[in-house]
Amino acid sequence: MSCSCNQARTSACNLEIDYSTVPGERVLPFQISLNLTDSVLDPSAGENQRFCYDVVAVGEDSSLYADLSHLVLGICNEIPAEEIVNITVAINGVAQEVVFGEGGNVELRIADSPDPPTGCPGLKFDFPLDKVYGMMRICFELTVAREVAGIDICLFGGNTTTEGLKICGPICEKQGGGSCPVVGYQRSTVCVPVTVTPFAHVGTPITNCCGEPIVTEGDVCPRNGGVCRFTISQEICVAVPVEFGARAVAGTPSVQCGEASNQNICADCTSADAAVSD
Repeated sequence: MSCSCNQARTSACNLEIDYSTVPGERVLPFQISLNLTDSVLDPSAGENQRFCYDVVAVGEDSSLYADLSHLVLGICNEIPAEEIVNITVAINGVAQEVVFGEGGNVELRIADSPDPPTGCPGLKFDFPLDKVYGMMRICFELTVAREVAGIDICLFGGNTTTEGLKICGPICEKQGGGSCPVVGYQRSTVCVPVTVTPFAHVGTPITNCCGEPIVTEGDVCPRNGGVCRFTISQEICVAVPVEFGARAVAGTPSVQCGEASNQNICADCTSADAAVSD
C-alpha cells in the first residue's frame, strides 16, 4: 500500500502525540506515533487493514517521570474481538509473546467493562516500558476495514493515568459499507474555551564554593530556618493548537413505499456497490 493512500486517510487526525509535555505530579514521558510505513489504512480487496504504533520513552531518571505500566488504544467500541487479528508487540526490537483475550496481556475492554485503573475502553496492551530507554512497536490488523480518525490513548504508570490526546486510529464507520452515499452539509460556528496552566520543572541544583571556608567558634548561625528564597520570572508565549471537527449521528430511518411487482422494476437503478465504487 502506497504511503500517499495512508496519508490521505490521516489528513484529519494526528499522526503523533507527546504525553511528555503534559504536566502533573508524575509525568508519563512517552511519544506515540502511527507508523505509516508499516500500516495499511486503505487495504485492497482480500487484504486486512493494519495499524502499527511506535511508543518511545523520552524521560529522565527522576522521580518526576514514571515508567509505563500499560496503555489503552481507544478503538471503536463496536469492533468485535474476532475481527482483531495478527497482534504483535516488540520491545526494544525483541518480539514479545502476545496472549489476546480476557486475562491476557492484550485485552479488548468495552465501554461497559473498561480498563480498571484508567476507566478507558479500547484495546489494552499490558506491557511495561522503561521511562528513559523504552521503545515499543505494537501492530494489529482488522478483518473489516474501518474509517480512520482521532482516537483516545490512555497511559497508566506510577499510579497515574494520563489521557486526552488523540491519534489516528480505527473508528466505528466501516470503509465501503455498500450503501448509497449521501452527503449532507451544515454550516456552524464552534467555540472552545482554553485554559493555560503554567508549570516549571526545577533541574538538579549545582553548588559552587565561594572562597575559603570560615571556621568560627560557637553557634553563630542565623536563625532564619535554614532557607534562602529568591524568585525567577520568565515571560512566556504559549501557542495552543486546536482542532475543530464534528460528528454526525444518523437518526431513525424511515421509508416511503413505492410500486411492488413480480417484474424487475429495478432494472434502471444503479446498484449500491456500483454507487460506492464510483
